[in-house]
Amino acid sequence: MSVGNWTKIVVLSIASLMLPMAFAAPTPVASAGYPQGIFGGISIEVSNLTNASTESSMADYPSIAEVYTASWCENCVLAEEGLYTAISEASGDTMTLTFHRAIGEVEDPFGVEAADHRWEARYGDASKDTVSVKRAPPTIIINGETMHAGSGGLDGEQLKPYYAESLAKPSSFSQKSATSSLSWSSEDMATGTLTWNLEAGDWLPESTTSLVFVVEASATFEEGSNGIGDYLDVVRDMIELNGNSGSMNYTLPLAWDGEDLSLVLVHQWGERPVVACCDVSPPEDGGLFGLPAIGVLWVVVGLAGAALVANNHSRKE
Repeated sequence: MSVGNWTKIVVLSIASLMLPMAFAAPTPVASAGYPQGIFGGISIEVSNLTNASTESSMADYPSIAEVYTASWCENCVLAEEGLYTAISEASGDTMTLTFHRAIGEVEDPFGVEAADHRWEARYGDASKDTVSVKRAPPTIIINGETMHAGSGGLDGEQLKPYYAESLAKPSSFSQKSATSSLSWSSEDMATGTLTWNLEAGDWLPESTTSLVFVVEASATFEEGSNGIGDYLDVVRDMIELNGNSGSMNYTLPLAWDGEDLSLVLVHQWGERPVVACCDVSPPEDGGLFGLPAIGVLWVVVGLAGAALVANNHSRKE
């Protein structure tokens, strides 16, 4: 068989192996190997405002869609089209947080490194198990619980049912009772005081932490090679809060363009299993110097042998 024919066979074989990943639909998978999720999603607009506040209860919380994207990702255009269509047709409200790739990025200007680290910590393992990459645009996660990684070569209309099904699914704590509040106070509309609070019952996991995301409603980047131009719901900063209630001073980032910044309060939880590290207790048969009985026997034999050799050597001298 000629070299050319062998080359064709190898290329076709590799292509056939890639088919399941390239064309498999982005079916929902758990976002981690243990229960985890996010809730809250209440927001306030802060551009050109000196004071703003909001409060909401669990029954009125929106669903939260976390989107991982990049300005060069062409498949992301279709995935986001399907998501926004599903959101527009859903019965409830949805808060969208769009995270742009930051670490190792050379084109996209909107990424936040801290947000990338959070993404890997919470969703990286499940993403790698699904698409072999810890941060894979496009990935869409609903309520921090259900992951859709990749687009499977489908268009927006074909992707919409997958996202719609996940949006219709109640989050883990949707039947519980909780109230969240968020406020912003500033004299110069740039630096001010951020105040937040979460009230919940004993059901609240001890692991629950709170974050605020600064979101720009629309940011124009014509240089984006995927051709979107106007990128929506862009996360511009992430603030890890000290506790689930408190206040802090904060300076808003400059808007990329326009005056459309908002603050979004999110509570995240996860029941990561505790892995026992090491058993440092001594073995049942402590022996001598920590050696088991059989080890002690061989040490004694070795010492006796060495003594005999030394004795014979001294006699010869």
